[in-house]
This record gives sequence, structure tokens and C-alpha cells, in this order.
Amino acid sequence: MPEERKIYRAPAGAAKTPARAGAPRTNAPQPPRRPKRRPNKRRRSRLVLGVCLLCLLVTLVVSLVLTRCASEAEGPAQPDYGTPAAAWQKNELGYYFNASGQAIPAAVLKGMDVSKFQGEVDWETAKNAGIDFAIIRCGFGGEWDGQEEGWAQDDPQWRRNADECTRLGIPFGTYLYSYATTVEEARSEADHVARLLGLTAPPQEGLDDYTATPYQLSYPVYYDLEDKYISGVFPAEMAELTEAFFSRLEEYGYTGKQGIYASLNWVRARFSDPGFDKWRDNLWIARFSDKLGYTGTYDMWQSTYSAPGADYGVQSETVDLDFVMRPFALTGLTSANGKAAGPVLVNDTRTDELHLDGKDTYATLATNEPGEDAGGRRVYWTTSDKTVATVDKNGTVRARTDSGECTITATLADGTESISCLVRVGDITVPVFATANLAGERTTLADAAALKASTPDSILLDAGNALHGTTSASLTGGMDMLSAFSAAGYDLQAMALEDFAYGTTRLLSDANMGSGPSLASNILNNEATAVFYRSTSWNRNRVTNGMYTIVERAGYKIGFFALNDTAQAAQYSAANGEYITARDWADTAKEQIAALQNAGCDAILAVASTAPAGDWQKALLNSGVTAIIDATASENGTNVLGAGLGLDGVARMNLVFTQGGGCRVELQEPVSAAALESSRNRWLSLSAAAATETAQPDAADPDKDTEAAGGKDTAAPTETVDEAQQAGAEAYAYAAAKLSALDADDQSILYTPLFTYAENPDASRTISFGNYLAALYAGIAAADPASGLPEGAAVEAMAGGVTEPEYGDITRGDLMNALPATARIQLVSTTADAARALADSGVSRVYQNSLTEYAPAGDVVYLITDSTTLASLGADYTVLRDYGDVFWAVRMNINDLTNNFTENFTLPEAPQYGVGRRG
Repeated sequence: MPEERKIYRAPAGAAKTPARAGAPRTNAPQPPRRPKRRPNKRRRSRLVLGVCLLCLLVTLVVSLVLTRCASEAEGPAQPDYGTPAAAWQKNELGYYFNASGQAIPAAVLKGMDVSKFQGEVDWETAKNAGIDFAIIRCGFGGEWDGQEEGWAQDDPQWRRNADECTRLGIPFGTYLYSYATTVEEARSEADHVARLLGLTAPPQEGLDDYTATPYQLSYPVYYDLEDKYISGVFPAEMAELTEAFFSRLEEYGYTGKQGIYASLNWVRARFSDPGFDKWRDNLWIARFSDKLGYTGTYDMWQSTYSAPGADYGVQSETVDLDFVMRPFALTGLTSANGKAAGPVLVNDTRTDELHLDGKDTYATLATNEPGEDAGGRRVYWTTSDKTVATVDKNGTVRARTDSGECTITATLADGTESISCLVRVGDITVPVFATANLAGERTTLADAAALKASTPDSILLDAGNALHGTTSASLTGGMDMLSAFSAAGYDLQAMALEDFAYGTTRLLSDANMGSGPSLASNILNNEATAVFYRSTSWNRNRVTNGMYTIVERAGYKIGFFALNDTAQAAQYSAANGEYITARDWADTAKEQIAALQNAGCDAILAVASTAPAGDWQKALLNSGVTAIIDATASENGTNVLGAGLGLDGVARMNLVFTQGGGCRVELQEPVSAAALESSRNRWLSLSAAAATETAQPDAADPDKDTEAAGGKDTAAPTETVDEAQQAGAEAYAYAAAKLSALDADDQSILYTPLFTYAENPDASRTISFGNYLAALYAGIAAADPASGLPEGAAVEAMAGGVTEPEYGDITRGDLMNALPATARIQLVSTTADAARALADSGVSRVYQNSLTEYAPAGDVVYLITDSTTLASLGADYTVLRDYGDVFWAVRMNINDLTNNFTENFTLPEAPQYGVGRRG
């Protein structure tokens, strides 16, 4: 219904509105005002509803924006460890602290380990001091067999300590200090532990019986492997002994946890053998430092041996403290598409890397932190480069490119711990650098060390013929070269036939002083056993494995084995009857390739130290070998790296691990000696600059250095070069210092008495020192059945440049001064006239021959002498055989004549033939 129009009228008596100034007065009626519209209820409802909807929409948008902003700002908290506690104590927030006042967030329980040396422990005091558990020594060595007198290998405090911990409810485990070097001894040690736990009755009278109240362990039985007595046990054997020990315990009904105790050095070196894999989760590692510095799997850390004993109720001045460790860690992959590999174990610590094929491939990383629903802490995931790979809140990493690197980081919500994983997308390159024929020189070793360090993921090796040839190498018969390779960071060194020129006994001993693998896969000694099958060193806890070795880089296993030509080996014989032979090349290669394939190698490299005739390269490459490193060649071939450059450079090839799991070989131009020398100035200048700067906080953290190196491809080019240069400079300085120290050691060796030179009682019947040397040369030639001489040919031995040492104590330096410097013993052919002139020049000959004039038969004669004398021959000659360094040959011979230098050395008496001595 239309609304009625109303006319506004002023009410009666209302004052009239005065006219505006200047307005004309009029009595005409005013136009009526438009009346207000009457509101429509339906329209008003719609309007209100629209406004409400608009407000709601605005509220939602604002809420979403605020939520998104809040979400983007959300992340792990700043870590709050509370007030630092005293060394190895817990603070009010439950965190333990080290001696430097730093929190140890991974430590969850504190215990102590004790033996008789702590006396009678007041365990109530220990418990009140915060000890959560104990590891108690039960004994040492094997069980008593009833034969020896005074047997006392039970720990005298074992029963009391175990009883007190049981009474007070202190969880405990036990350890036995091992001396076992045989399976029988390991089983006897298990017998010992079984009796002490109460699992078995004493085998004979005189031993304590614990069967009435068997002990219940909350912690493992630990096998303590640390004594020097067992240092000669090789890692694989040690794993077998450990297996024998625990298997025997299981036979007696032991069902508890099994653990191993050892120092960090032992864990890193000896426990790398796969035989120890089953005990890795229960490793008890000793390292007395603020940090353990180990990222592999383990359970307990022995952090100090100097905690105040009185604080913990022990009678000794100090006591060992131990922590159960539960570090935040990546545990593997829960899902993936395409080929994804990681995390991986590299060398002696765990390096977490994830390899993705290419764009859109993904993998989900898992950690050992329980989910929030299970009471765990929240984990925040971040990436260093979203253009390479992204990561979501569940740890799913997705590649966003076909090639690149970035770092994924997981951090606990409270910020106390974080872990990182290097992500590599696409092909991965592992450079291989190789030297050979260095002739004992060290001039390139520090340069090679810098080359390796400045090239991420690279491998550095020597392919052989590098142990003999100079004064410094001669001092110890190759030992200093093997140590020099170690000092320079070489990953392995392959033995060539020439490296065995003077026998195997001393060389084996010398190799024990070096670290890192030495390969001699098919070389046998005169007993037909592998020369370098196994060898070990206590000092460096390293293993020399002569059959093959595996080097891990970027998560890939790269296997190496070495081969020498059987025909050439048959021609070689060492001094003192130590003949060097070789197993069949093809059979050895087949055996080694199969072993490396079974070990899961992603690439296999054969090192040919001396190569046979024929198409051997093709045969190896067709048998499963990825590439060949040939020490006898200086040029490259198809998948063959010519490493025989001597001091002229370092050979290089790249192993490219491709998407899908293949390996491509890319041969590179060698790094020339000139390039190495040019780089050396840069290394030296950078080292000098670094020495003047304040050390960075992470400079001593090798793991962080590795991570930085791994991410170089994503950095700016200038930064990449700088990082590589810095790594090279540090490696050069380190290797140069190590090599300098070895040279200093050589000097100390130089002036150390080697043997005593005693004068013959009847000096008139004693041959000269030069006669002795000539006879030694002749003996070497006579002992060589494969010298290649014509049948019936005679060999004349001559020794030039020899002086008679004075009687008394002879040092290495005295012996070297008596010999032609850095000379080698060589068998040569030359002319009769040249040989006659040499004999008349005053050189020494074998005594019997010296009684008459030298009268060569025929125009061609054969001489065995030293290279210094040959240089003065004045005629052309052909070297038929090189028998190596003069000093080493003489030293070894005198060693044999004096029973390892324990007896005096005298020259042999001159034989009497009825002819007077000739001058």
C-alpha cells in the first residue's frame, strides 16, 4: 500500500524563522519538504545480513593472513639450557655439562665404571651424587684351568660391587678386560664371565661360586678390547674372537645385551670391519674430552677419568664417568620414488647424504625422535636452497632441479639439537688422482695433498714403483715413503715389483709403521703366501690389507686391487733368498672382482703396477672392472688412466655416478708439475695469511668443513674458489709439516748407531771393504735365475766410490758416507775396452778376481756395479737389471751377518790360494 504523503506544518505559537539577511521578504508559500521513507523490514534484514557476511569475510581473510604470517614466523625456539652446572654435573633443567661449561643435550643418564682400583665403593654416596648406573669390572683374561699357581683374575671387588648395586637398586652392567688372541682364549674368557654372573658353577676348586644368586644385569656385558697385548690381532680376527666370546656366553644361557668397549681410535680404525656390525648399537666409547666427536651409532661415552673420587664414594683419587647418549639423528628413509640413497656411513663417522636422481624425485627422511602423538618433540625442517630441493613438515625432500646440492636441516622444537643432511641431485663426480714412479722423492706429495683437499670427494693414490731410490728413502728401506704417503693424505698405495727389490721381511715391518692400505694383490713371497695379505700397526691403529681395499666417497663404494705381471715377477728375486713371485693375473683379477662385487662396490678399479704383454686392458674391462690405473704408462687409453708420470705431474680421472645407478669414466688431462708448482705459491700465501687471522669457531670441526665443501656448487663462484683454495692451503701446510717431521726423524736415525764394526784379529788376512761390496754385488747377480744373461756368460763385479769405515760404532750416516751416494746396483752390458779401463781405474773387485789382471773374453762383457761408477764408464752401456739402492742392499746384508745387528760385523778373511795378495 502506497505510503501517505504528509505535509509538515509548524505548530501553533511557534516562533517564525527570521528571514536571512539580504533575502527578499515574500509571503509566497514555501515548497513542501519531502517526507522520510518509511523503512522496509525485509530490505533492512537483507542489508544487515550483507554487512554481517562482509564482516565475516574480512575476519576470515585477516585471520588467514595472520595465521599464515604466524606460521611463517613459527620455528624452533632458542635453546635454553639453564644455568651451567659444574663439570659433568646436571643442572636444574636436567642438562649435563662438560668441563668447559657447555651443555651435553644428548646425555640422558650418568654412570661410573669401577674395578678393584677404586677400592671399596660407598654406593650410597655414589647414588646420592647422581649416579644412575654402574659398569663393574668382573675380571680380566680367561678362566683358571687349575694349573697355574697364584691365579687371581677375578676382580676382588666384583662381588661386593655387584651386591651393593643390587641392594640399592642401582642398574649395572659388567665388563671383562680381554687378552684373547685365539678363539680358545676368547671362549675361556666367556667361561670366566659366565661363572662370575652365576650362570655356571666353578670348573674346579679354588674359584668362587655365584650360582646361588645369579646377577641380573640391566646393562650389557662389555668385551673390553684395548690392551696392547692384542694389538697384533687383525680386525677381522678380532671380530671373530668377539663372536666366539658372546656365542659361548649364549651357550651358558646369557640373553642380555652384548657390548664392546674401546677407545675412539680403535672404534674408528679396527671396528670399521663389517664383522663388528652387530655390536655397533652397544658401543661404549672412551674419549676423554669435552666432546666425543663421533657420529656413528653407539650407546655410551666414557668422558673423563679424572672426576673427583671422594664425590662419588670411591677410595681412589679419581673415577671414570660415563653417559648414556641419545643424540638426535637421522635413521633412514621411510619412502622414496626413483633412485634415492641415504643417509650413508662414510669412513669412521656417519655423514648424512641424500642422493636424488633428478627433478620431482623425492624421499622422506626419518629421525629417531618419536612423533608428537607418541610424546616426542616436534621437528622443524628447513632447506638451504629451495631451488634445489624443498622439504615439508614431515621431512619429505623433493628435488626441484636436475642437478645441484643443498642442505636439509632438522631442528628440535626446543632448539637444543639439530642435524643436517646434504642433498645431491643428479650425477655425482668423484675425482681420482694417481701418482707413480716417484723414485722415493717427496717433492710432489704436499702438492698432491693440496690437490686432493681442494677437490671435494676426491681419492688420492700411488700406483707403485715409489719406495726406493734416494737417500731419505734408503734410510729405512721405504718406511719413510709409506709414512710420507700417509702424512700427505694418500688413501692407498699399490706395491710394484721394484718395491720388493730387497726382500719382503723388512718391507713388511716398515709397512706396519705407515698408515693406510698397501695393495699387492697377486704378489707372493718365497713361501707362496700373499706378501701383504694383512699387516697392522699399534701406533696408528691402521690396517694394511694387501688383497683389496674399499674407499667410500659421496656414499659410493669404490673398490681397488693391484696386479703385477707374473712373467716379470718370475724374473725377480730378492736379497737373501726372498723370492718374489706372482699368482696368475687372470685368476687373481677374477677373485678380487668377485670379492668387491660381493662387498657392494659401485665401481671397481684395477691398479696395474707392472703390466704384461697383450690386450690385458680389454680383458680386465670385460671382467667387471670400471677403470684401470696403469703405473707403467704415461698416456691414457679407453677407461685407462696412465699414472706413470713420475715427478712430471699427477694423473686424473673422474668417476661420474649417473642417474639410475651407473658409473661413467671421464679421463682428464694430468695436473702438470708446473701447475702444481704454480699452485704451491698460492697455498703458501694462503697458509701465511691464515696464520695471522683469528681461528674461526668451526675451523677445528672436520664435519662442518666437509659439509661446507659438499655445498660448493650452489655458492657463488668466487666463494667456491676461496673455499677450495683455503682447503688446499691447509692440506699443504699440514702435509709439509708432517713431511718435515719425517725428515727430522730421518736425521735422528742418521746418527743412531746401527752396528759395531770390529777389526779382524788377523787384519793381514782380511779383505777390503770394497772387496766385500763387490762380492755382495756378485752374489746378487748369481742369485738371480732370470737375469737374462746368455748361457755361460760371466759377470764381473766392481765396486767404485767406496771408502773404508773406521772401526767401532757405525751409524747409518757412517755407512752411507762409505758408499757411493744414492747409487743403485745395476747389471749392464758394455764393451770389453770400457770394462778393462774401469778395472784399471782403481775400483774394487771380488777378492779372488782381484788377484789377477782383468782380462775380458769377447767384445761384449757383463758388469754388475753401482750407477755412480757406471757414470764414469766413458762408454755406452745397456742396463739389463736394476737391483735397487746400494745402501739398502749393504744394510740388509750386514743385518743378516750380525743377527739383526746384535753381533759385531767383521770382514771375511781373505781366501788363501797360494798366490800372494795383489795390492
